[in-house]
Amino acid sequence: MAQSKEKISDAIQNEFVSVVESAFGSRLESILVYGSYLKETFIPGVSDVNVLIVLKEVNPRELRTFGHVAHRHIRRYNITPLVLSRTEFITSADVFPMEHLDIVDTHKVLFGPDVTVDLTIGRDHLRHEIEHQLRGNLLSLRQLAVAAGEESPGKKRSVRKELEHWFGSLSAILRGVLRLYGVTALPATALELVEKVNAEVGLESGPILRLLECRG
Repeated sequence: MAQSKEKISDAIQNEFVSVVESAFGSRLESILVYGSYLKETFIPGVSDVNVLIVLKEVNPRELRTFGHVAHRHIRRYNITPLVLSRTEFITSADVFPMEHLDIVDTHKVLFGPDVTVDLTIGRDHLRHEIEHQLRGNLLSLRQLAVAAGEESPGKKRSVRKELEHWFGSLSAILRGVLRLYGVTALPATALELVEKVNAEVGLESGPILRLLECRG
């Protein structure tokens, strides 16, 4: 049975944070929760709970300890932990601008300072990652199109599953496109996101809307 949003929130704030503190001790700087967990579209038991754990320095032995003491919470509440040093988080903003902007836009501090205030994200870096992701996704879609030519129930199920998973990556790209065009108030739902991108850049939205229908 899926946990309620309230129970998940209580467990993360009152249990998981303590587990993280015990694992990393004085090396721990900040804990932030971000992404869909903070949105109305969050589905308990289905959506991931993304947690950013920022350390002064990452020690492989402590990572193993953390995995040992936190695995029950991670599995039970669908927690996806991202462990970085403060330096790694700040200096990787030029490499992962889309991901960092998603964190900046939707996050809540559970422990320590808000490390997102130190980020500097350049527009050129954002444009470069968007292009990189779009071209990579185009190649992946072409491979799926070839695979779809095999007329078997198993292959069709496999292709459908890949398309459902792919939309998550596409959503991040579309949010990046809107930011590149200066949009600050991003849509809350997938449908609104597609419609907003279409309005801003003239995207042919039909295929993406059919992909949304595929997801159910």
